[in-house]
Amino acid sequence: MTVPPSPEPYHPPTVPSMFLHQAGRFGNRVLKLSKKDGRWMPTTWRESRETLRRVTMGLVAFGIEKGDRVGIASQTRAEWSDADLAILTLGAVTVGIYPTASAREQEHVIGHSGCRLIFAENDLLLDRILAIRKTAGLPEQVIVFETTRPDLPAGVATFADLKREGHALDLSDPARFDSLWRAVQPADLATIAYTSGTTGPPKGAMITHANLYFTAINAVKTQDLSSEDFGIAYLPLTHMLQRMTVYAAIHAGIRGVYAESIDKLIDNFRELKPTVQVGVPRIFEKIHARIRERIEAGPPFRRRIFGWAMEIGRRAAALRRAGEPLPRSLAIAHSLADLLVFAKIREIFGGRVRRLVSGGAPMPRELLDFFFTAGLPILEGYGLTETVAPVSVNRPDCYKFGTVGRLIDGVEAKLGEESELLLRGRGLFQGYYRDPEATAQAIDPDGWFHTGDIAAIDAEGFITITDRKKEIIVTSGGKNIAPQFIENLLRAHPLISQAMVSGDGRPYLTALVTLDSAALAALAGREGVPAGPQGTIACHPRIRGLVAEHIAAVNSRLAPYERIRGFAILERDFTEAAGEITPTLKLRRREIARLHRDLLDGLYRQEQPLPPPPSRRPRAT
Repeated sequence: MTVPPSPEPYHPPTVPSMFLHQAGRFGNRVLKLSKKDGRWMPTTWRESRETLRRVTMGLVAFGIEKGDRVGIASQTRAEWSDADLAILTLGAVTVGIYPTASAREQEHVIGHSGCRLIFAENDLLLDRILAIRKTAGLPEQVIVFETTRPDLPAGVATFADLKREGHALDLSDPARFDSLWRAVQPADLATIAYTSGTTGPPKGAMITHANLYFTAINAVKTQDLSSEDFGIAYLPLTHMLQRMTVYAAIHAGIRGVYAESIDKLIDNFRELKPTVQVGVPRIFEKIHARIRERIEAGPPFRRRIFGWAMEIGRRAAALRRAGEPLPRSLAIAHSLADLLVFAKIREIFGGRVRRLVSGGAPMPRELLDFFFTAGLPILEGYGLTETVAPVSVNRPDCYKFGTVGRLIDGVEAKLGEESELLLRGRGLFQGYYRDPEATAQAIDPDGWFHTGDIAAIDAEGFITITDRKKEIIVTSGGKNIAPQFIENLLRAHPLISQAMVSGDGRPYLTALVTLDSAALAALAGREGVPAGPQGTIACHPRIRGLVAEHIAAVNSRLAPYERIRGFAILERDFTEAAGEITPTLKLRRREIARLHRDLLDGLYRQEQPLPPPPSRRPRAT
């Protein structure tokens, strides 16, 4: 039986009051699942409430007070959320620290925010935090979620130790817990969320309890979620998009699942069968590429069946979008196509997903069409760290592909100079921590936040994001070009993992391309390319020829000044360790250009001819 979200407001309207209210309602219902020793272990709302009391009081026992900054350096796991909720309940401030970020970036976040205590996931991150403490003097305390060490250095304790200390304090002063969470007010600072740093050092966006509460409730409303829904958390919880799904799940009473790892995500989909799944385009691109690779590697009859099914699906999808019924013959053919092809695609996500929700970057139109044809509509949304993730989103009953939907309630938008999207409303951040200059640049005197994104708003209020204002390429001929659109087209090929278009101040565009290792190995086997290291295979003339053919096909869809006239294939993918991508898989263009400057310069010394485009329009993937 579905239990709807509570109709009465939470008092005060904060995340901890929302959780405690819902815990009282749902009691012994399962709140979350996490895998331990090969088994999915359930945790009820009542058990989570008891954990919250112990962790909150444990923080008090370790000297943390309201307003103190507390960091979490960990991959996505149940303990991350346990620690975060306790920090918020105490009235302290959560500072998410990407566990895969460089030591330099982690030290910047810890030092800039002034973290007094940090939760570290394991011994590897513990050592990293302790090394930072030696140079920066912070944090005073470290709590490690799991460790194999029998003895820990001074100022370090286990998560179990913290809960034990908290339980003892709670028994001696049982009224204190309630007084703590009731003292937290909507205007209080809840978290400092550091930007991913694509254009410079990360900035700390100050986000209040009111911001979190407002956005969580709107996320449930816009997606029509109920307590019978559930999804799998696998994006970094440091990222506001994934963290907001946790708060929204609390409001809706949704059961949450913490993925084992990104590598086991598809296994987890099939095991647990989520109903609504949030993701980022890169994950959907990888799944699409794997599907295409399996089809291309299969026998000819399988490719013919797949092509026939996609054509039937596209015809049916066009009628469904127009609200028209399927003719009998098409309906019969579509049922067969669904049985042979589309049901198998949906099974990758567990077979029960009603829809997918995507944010963080633009979704290529080809992927939207592909998954919609397979019965998996992807609803794109838009948000930034500063907007506490979703500020606009397509709804299940009101969407337009290629747009990021309409604004959520309580937010307004307009276009500024050069069509920059400006936002104002209840969900937006309060400014950058300890950076009044950056705050003044981002928020004008009338309260409008300048997003840096170039957008269009149609007559029905649907927003389309075309590019980042600071990432617009201006060629030496004065042409303004949005690189993300071209990069999305390049990545549509299953062989291509990443692509970065370059050309600012240059006479024409070039591209750096990286290849998907699994797709490359499979393709090399089919094409008779000798085995060897990835860098060697990537340089083979046959592989280069296939990439050149795809670029020529992409060029046929672009204006002359947008076309790629030179490219290089890198021997490896872009990596976070090299500083080329952020933890959320966004390109760090400046760093990529710096690391590969000689290669890029070479592309302009000798323009590389591309093969002519195919005689027929390339098939949408």
